[in-house]
Amino acid sequence: MVQQLQFWIQIQQGKYLLRRGTNLMQKDNVAAAIAVFTEAIAKHLKPEEAYLKRGLAHWKQQALELACLDFDQAIALCPHDARAYSHRGLVRYQMDDEAGALEDWAIALRYQPNNALVRYNRGLVYAQKQWPEAALAELDMALQKNPLLAEAYLHRGKVKHQLGDTEGAVKDWELALCNDLRLEEAHHLLTKIRQNTEDATLGSQFADLLPEGCSVTIEQNDALLTLSLQRTVGTPISYFKLPNALRERLVELQLPGVRRFRLVAKAGESSLFEWDHTYGIYDKAPCPPTHLGAALLTTLLLFPPFGIVALVYSAQVKQAYQQGDYPIAARASRAAKKLCLSSGAIMGLMLFFLASYGVYTYVELEYPNPGAKTALAEPKNSEDKL
Repeated sequence: MVQQLQFWIQIQQGKYLLRRGTNLMQKDNVAAAIAVFTEAIAKHLKPEEAYLKRGLAHWKQQALELACLDFDQAIALCPHDARAYSHRGLVRYQMDDEAGALEDWAIALRYQPNNALVRYNRGLVYAQKQWPEAALAELDMALQKNPLLAEAYLHRGKVKHQLGDTEGAVKDWELALCNDLRLEEAHHLLTKIRQNTEDATLGSQFADLLPEGCSVTIEQNDALLTLSLQRTVGTPISYFKLPNALRERLVELQLPGVRRFRLVAKAGESSLFEWDHTYGIYDKAPCPPTHLGAALLTTLLLFPPFGIVALVYSAQVKQAYQQGDYPIAARASRAAKKLCLSSGAIMGLMLFFLASYGVYTYVELEYPNPGAKTALAEPKNSEDKL
């Protein structure tokens, strides 16, 4: 009886030490946790649990060889525990034993096929080995088993982008951010790919201005737009006329926040720039029309509520232009014009309805209830017939 009581007390001590070591690990007191796990190994009914946890503690301290030894002991005590193979695979990978890591993960999947983290780790290794198809298959399986694994979406997006599936990559990076907004790499990749798409679309806006045999790529950096021109050797181009044409097109586009553009050009395979100059986009642009006269007429003769607002916008045109903010001046000019046209349309509709009402009133006075006259005439016609 005494022996049974001592055995029970020892088991409880082992469980308590295991819980205490786990709490110390959560508090990042790794050294104390290792000491407690070492004591638990001698007293716990299942020492493989203590070996596993001590191995993780050694791994956190980057004591990889000690961690590997603990996982070896856990596997020796319980050869079917997928966790030990999974952890030892990570340690082996950090020790540059890639083949051993893949072997351990294969064994772990044999005992636990639904282990999403093992699938994820194998997918990362395959991606680093430039095996995108195998990596994609593993990451698909990892997300099928655990749809909340944010980093798996991140790396699957990178693999899809490598395979040319840009749309799929963007969706995966968006899902990664939905699951974890702290993934800065996903933010960066999304911003970069969207910027590249916008730059490619913007580049097509200048294709008609370039001679045949020339191509241009666009890159925006804050208020500066860089146009990198590449021409084939022998293709003539005027670097005095082209900047003016580009400036006129940029004035039409009025890209938000862009105030200057830089034109750099190379010929053929040369690494040297044959042209590199920066220009102000709106330096030579004339002041947009203020539409002040139309705004005054609108206020006095047409629709004063719109006319007053149009006058405010008209006054902003020259003020913004003189301050060097052409886009604001252009927007104010367009707003004043739209308000004047809208007030004209409103006044036209009002005149139309008034004219229609006048015609209707005249017809009613001139021909009052013609249906009633026809009804009174019918009995007379009937008497005549009789």
